[in-house]
Amino acid sequence: MSFSGLKAFQECEAEAVAVMNGEWDRQATFSPSTIEAMNAGSYVHKSFENEQALDEFKQKHQGDMFTKTGNLKSQFQIAEKMVLTLKKDPLFQNIYKGAKELEVFGEINGIEFHGFLDCLNLEKNIFIDIKTIRGSIYEKEWSESEHRKMHWIESRKYLWQMAIYQELLRQSDDERVGKNIQPVIYAITKETFPDSAGITIPQDWLDDALIEVQEATNKYIEVLNGRVPVHCGRCNYCKANKYNTHTISLTELL
Repeated sequence: MSFSGLKAFQECEAEAVAVMNGEWDRQATFSPSTIEAMNAGSYVHKSFENEQALDEFKQKHQGDMFTKTGNLKSQFQIAEKMVLTLKKDPLFQNIYKGAKELEVFGEINGIEFHGFLDCLNLEKNIFIDIKTIRGSIYEKEWSESEHRKMHWIESRKYLWQMAIYQELLRQSDDERVGKNIQPVIYAITKETFPDSAGITIPQDWLDDALIEVQEATNKYIEVLNGRVPVHCGRCNYCKANKYNTHTISLTELL
């Protein structure tokens, strides 16, 4: 299991199980603009991994990055601005040092987990995760599960991700790895004038998030043991496999 897999399971159990079983390709349902935005975000990450990783990315996605006239597509023009912003950011340059794209393993609630750290800085006892976001760093967005507006770090379950990574590091056999390494979410915005900030998370929030992760894995274990996965009724998988059998009241839509 990974953070992205658990998050997908939380959003729609039925779709997540279909993806795991190879019965549904979620990424194939993404729009071209969504895929381009994802690739642009990857470009920012690769720019701070190493030269080889960036060169390989450019070779693989050359057709995606440029228009037929040879101009850099708008999403990647913004990505270039984001990279330049981070290169001029003194805090980012000071802390984004150490092991890059490090795979970590461990176990939570009896389920094997793995994850990839953007950067592990053992000297400062932190790990850093770059988040490329549309809109302001201060922006709140609607959460379907919570039925209210929340900060994007909360609504996108990034607290879960940081709690999972912290726990996997805590289980490391490497003596150099501390048992309570702190996460830093480094946000960079996809704005005309990109904004950036290093964001820390209170430990009690991470502790609460890890409890939520354990509760979510309980539901996953139930499905592994034979419980029928629940359909969210809203994702593309549910819409593609929807069969109406009765009417619904307007009150259910409010």
